[in-house]
Amino acid sequence: MTAAVKNPIGVAAETHEVVLAADGVTKTYGSTTALSGIDIAIDRGEILGLVGHNGAGKSTLMRVLAGREQPDAGRVTWHTGGAWTQKTAADAGVRMIYQELALCPDLTVAENIALSDPSARGWSWRRRAERGVVDVLDSVFPGHGVSIVRRTSDLSMAQRQMVEIARALCTPHLSMLILDEPTESLSVNATRQLYAHLRRLTEQGVSMVLISHRMQEVLSAADRIAVMKDGRIVDVVAARQTDEDALLTAMGGEVRADTATMRRVTADGDADLRADGTVARLTGAGHDDFSVQAGEIVGLAGLAGHGQDALLARLWTNARGATVARRRAYVPGDRQSSGIFPLWSVADNLTVSATRRLAVGGVIRSTQKRRLAAEWVDRLRVKGGARAPITSLSGGNQQKVLVARAFATDAALVLLDDPFRGVDVSTKNELYALMRVEASRGRSIVWYSTENSEMAHCDRVYVFRSGRIVSELTGDEITEDRIIADSFGDAHTPEPTR
Repeated sequence: MTAAVKNPIGVAAETHEVVLAADGVTKTYGSTTALSGIDIAIDRGEILGLVGHNGAGKSTLMRVLAGREQPDAGRVTWHTGGAWTQKTAADAGVRMIYQELALCPDLTVAENIALSDPSARGWSWRRRAERGVVDVLDSVFPGHGVSIVRRTSDLSMAQRQMVEIARALCTPHLSMLILDEPTESLSVNATRQLYAHLRRLTEQGVSMVLISHRMQEVLSAADRIAVMKDGRIVDVVAARQTDEDALLTAMGGEVRADTATMRRVTADGDADLRADGTVARLTGAGHDDFSVQAGEIVGLAGLAGHGQDALLARLWTNARGATVARRRAYVPGDRQSSGIFPLWSVADNLTVSATRRLAVGGVIRSTQKRRLAAEWVDRLRVKGGARAPITSLSGGNQQKVLVARAFATDAALVLLDDPFRGVDVSTKNELYALMRVEASRGRSIVWYSTENSEMAHCDRVYVFRSGRIVSELTGDEITEDRIIADSFGDAHTPEPTR
C-alpha cells in the first residue's frame, strides 16, 4: 500500500510504500508497561534504526512487529492485510535475528539451518541446507572460517553470530529483517561486510528494523531513526539530519563517556588501596609476558578469536603454567548459555557466587543475602528489582546482574569476557566507573572487549594476533589506531586454527 507514514514526531510526512505499520500498540507484563501507544511504519527497502536505553521497550516492540507476541491494545498491519501472527509473519518472509542467539548448541550449523527451513525436507535435506548456508556465509562474510559440520556449541561467539545471521538470510522470499544487536560479537571487518550486504538487500526491496547501541553504526546504516524511552517513541528523525549527541540526549542519558573522569573515580571516603604484587601470571607459548598486578585493569584486544578467550579460560581454570589468585570471579561472554540461571530471581542470580561470604557455619544468612542483593541492585540501578525473575529483565539489565555477581564476591581477580555486549552507553558509563572504583580498592580486572574504544579505560592492554600476544600498550599508546595496526601486523601472519 502507498500511504503517508504516520510519523507524529520528527520527520515531516512523505509518501512512501509502507509494508508494516504499528498503530497505538500497547504491551504490558503484570504491572510493567513495556509499550505505550506505539505508532511507527516501515517502508519498503528502508532501514529503520531503533535506539534507546536498556529497558526502553525495543526488544518487546521487535517481537510484536515479528508477530511473536500480540499487543494488548492497538494493532500491527502488513501491507497485504489480514491478522498479524507469527505464522503470517513467517509466511510473508519476515525474520528476526535475536540478540540472544537462538541456535541449538548440540546440532551442527547445517542442521540448525534445516530446522528453521520448511523446505528442508526429503532425502536431500542435508545437502540443500549445507549448500544454502555455505553460499550465504561465503557471500556475506568472505573468509568466515565456519565449518558447517561442527556443532554450534563448538563455534566462537562471533561465528555463532554469523550463523544466526545466515540462517535468517536463507529464508525464501525474504521481505523484512528485524535485527536486534546483530554486530555485538562481530569483528570490525565482519561488521563492515554485514552492512554492505544489508544495503544490497534494501536495493532489492527488503525492509529492515535495526536495533543497536552502537550509535555510529545506526547513523551510517539507517535511513530513519526512531528513539524509544520508557516504552514510547519520543522522536523519529532522518539519519542524515541528526548525530550521536542528539540521539543520546533524546534517549535521556549521558551524551558521551568521559574517559578522564572515569579514570579519576574513587570510592567515597576510601584511600587508594592499590598494593604491589602480582595477582596473576601466565607462562608458556604465547603468554610469556602476561601478568596483572593488584589494583590494575588490564585489557585484552585484537581481532575476535585470536586467543583472548583462551587466556581468560587459562586464568579461570588455573591451567598449567598459570599462577593465579585463589579468589577469582568470571563474567562469561554468552550470558544465556553460561551466565544467568533462567529459573531464578535477580537476587538469587546476583548472590550465588557470594555464598562463602554470606554463610556462617555453612548456613547462608538470608538477611545478609537480601541486603547484598538490594545494595547491588540499587548501586547499578537494575530495572525490575531484586525479586523480579531474571528473564523478565532486558538484556542490558541481565548483564548488569552478571557483572554485579562478580563484584559482589570477595574475589581478588575478576575476569570479564566482552561484558558489555548489548549494553547502552549510560549503563556502560556506570560499569566503567564501577570497575575503576573496584580497582582502586585493590581488585585486579582482566577484561576482553570487541570494541577497541573501550580499551581506553584500561591501565595496560595486551593485543593478540594468531593466538599470541604481539604487543603491550600503556598510557597514550592505548588508541584504536594502534590496536588495529598491531592486530593486523604482518599481512602474511597465518590465521589462528579454527
